[in-house]
Amino acid sequence: MGLHAGLGSGVIGVLGWWTPTWLAASGALVVIGVLARAARCAPRGELRLTLRDSAPPTWSWRDGRHDDWRDIDLRCDYLGPWLIGLRGDRRRFWLWPDSADPARLRELRRALLSLG
Repeated sequence: MGLHAGLGSGVIGVLGWWTPTWLAASGALVVIGVLARAARCAPRGELRLTLRDSAPPTWSWRDGRHDDWRDIDLRCDYLGPWLIGLRGDRRRFWLWPDSADPARLRELRRALLSLG
C-alpha cells in the first residue's frame, strides 16, 4: 500500500504542477478512492498448508486469530524467488517476502515444489 500511495502522490503532484487545480483535485479524489478500495478488498487472515502422507495436501484459511479454520481449494500458479502466487476460491493471493518469516516461506516453497 505504501508503494501505491507513493505513486499516487507522484501522479497528484504532477497534476498539481501541470494542470488546473480542479483537475488535480479530481485526480486526488480518484487516487484516494482507488487506495481505499484496494485496502478494503485486500485479503487479511492466515493461510495454512497441511501436508498428508497418502492424500493430497489441504489448504485452510481463517480471517482472524480467533476464527475457525475452513478448507479452501488453492493451486500455485506462480512460484518465484520473491513472490508466490496462489489462485482459488475466486480470489488471488500474492505472498510477498514480508507475508511470513523467511524460514516459513522457504518451507512453503519446498512443499509447493514437491507437489509438482
